Amino acid sequence: MNNYFVLYHLTIFLKKYCLDSTFQFSISPFKDVWTAFLRPDDQKFKLLLSTHPSETVLFLEDFKPAKKSNVTSFFDQLSGKKILDMDISDHDRFIHIYLEGDFKLLLQLFGNKPNIYLIQKNKIIESFKNPDQNIGETPPNPRQPTTDYKIKKEGLSAKKTILKIEPKFPRHLISSVIEHFTLEEKNSTEISDVVGVLTDAMIKTPEFRILEDGNLCLIPESLLPLPGKKNFEDVNSAIKHLYFHTSQERRLSSKIQQIKPSLERRIQALESLIDQLKDADKGLERAEKYEQFGHILMANAHESSEPESESITLPNYYDDNKPVKIPIKPKLNIAENAENYYDRSSKAIRNVEESKRRLKDSKLDLRKLKKLQESLGKVQKIYEFSDWHKDHIDELHDLGVINKSSKEYSSPYRKLKIDNYEVWVGKNAKSNDRLTSDAHKEDVWMHARGVSGSHLAIRMNNNKEMPPKQILLKAASLAAYHSKARGSDLVPVIITKRKYISKPKGAPPGSVRVDKEQVEMVHPQNVTKQ
Repeated sequence: MNNYFVLYHLTIFLKKYCLDSTFQFSISPFKDVWTAFLRPDDQKFKLLLSTHPSETVLFLEDFKPAKKSNVTSFFDQLSGKKILDMDISDHDRFIHIYLEGDFKLLLQLFGNKPNIYLIQKNKIIESFKNPDQNIGETPPNPRQPTTDYKIKKEGLSAKKTILKIEPKFPRHLISSVIEHFTLEEKNSTEISDVVGVLTDAMIKTPEFRILEDGNLCLIPESLLPLPGKKNFEDVNSAIKHLYFHTSQERRLSSKIQQIKPSLERRIQALESLIDQLKDADKGLERAEKYEQFGHILMANAHESSEPESESITLPNYYDDNKPVKIPIKPKLNIAENAENYYDRSSKAIRNVEESKRRLKDSKLDLRKLKKLQESLGKVQKIYEFSDWHKDHIDELHDLGVINKSSKEYSSPYRKLKIDNYEVWVGKNAKSNDRLTSDAHKEDVWMHARGVSGSHLAIRMNNNKEMPPKQILLKAASLAAYHSKARGSDLVPVIITKRKYISKPKGAPPGSVRVDKEQVEMVHPQNVTKQ
């Protein structure tokens, strides 16, 4: 959804609807998602950008009221500014949005760290991700246009030849193009001709069709007849459909595949174990046999065995005194061999009892696992999976399907409540860095002054005001409690907004610079346990 040719046509589409519209505000309603609310004339639109590396996507969406809680606002300086122009870099996936006041939004739509930069006078003044690293820096430059590639030698694979000729060619279509046009059998000149035709078609006569594999293809079906699901009149509709339907299916499949194989392996392992444990009763036969050998040997303890002999034949009074050959250990006498068989009999009985217990537990676990498997099979939506995962995470851990200690299930910092306010408290230096990075600029930031300790943030949900004084003092007491000054009677605590905190380049974990602060003297106290 973010290959160059898709973004080329998307830029044309967006210019049609967005030019001369007013930028109202922009927020992040969810992690890695940015939405800008625009007003062209009497209409309203919402520009949505996902910066997740595996799902980088941009499209225009019909207006819906903005989410009001747990959101972060961005680029407030653009409020009320008109969009003057939009374009895409000649040879890179950078989209530029030019606004009044010499502002420019640079949308970087590729790589492991897609981002949005607000630029003025060729300097980054705000960014969607990693603002501490980017503010004040020169914006990234797109790749410069290159001269036409001339094949200097044969011998390159068809794929490498295509990418040498046109580096922007959609990667997900290369295999299909090679197969359909039998490019492995063609020379570089012939490959260049095919690439030229397809590239020209994607620019001048594109078709916006979603293929059966869930990818977007702009090459007309007459040139590349791949099985398709649906065709669209414009690129924006195709992208939006992919994001809300096909992409959700792909994300859901990915989430399920994180659980399903492990779940199936545990079921197979338990079924195999149960089959083995079903033969546990055979151990009772061995225990009875060992006990009989012990009795027979003990009844003949006065006898002596042949030196180095590994067996002895004695009358079996359990079978009409018929002779029975009993294996023995040459280094032990008859009585000691009898004791050895009694021990083996007792061990066999214990193993049977343990096997029966394990059999009962395994059957119970198997029923639970199959019930989980059945409920997972009914999950159809990504939000349903999230609910399912949350409801069953402890059971999945207890049954050995997942490792609950993995990073996926642990918060990087403590999340507490002071009255109705959510409060974050750092666990260590790295946790402090993460807390400060994740906090919104309007959150209230605290730290015990002059000593090491936890960073603390009061979540303000984009509220520019400060919380009530009693909340501030309680949170400050908690910050003092989670510091090296815990044993002091009174501790000075820095209180400020997160927007006044920055991290100097090269500073060690947990170190920050405070540009504006107030200080309260408080008694260290774990107020969350009152």
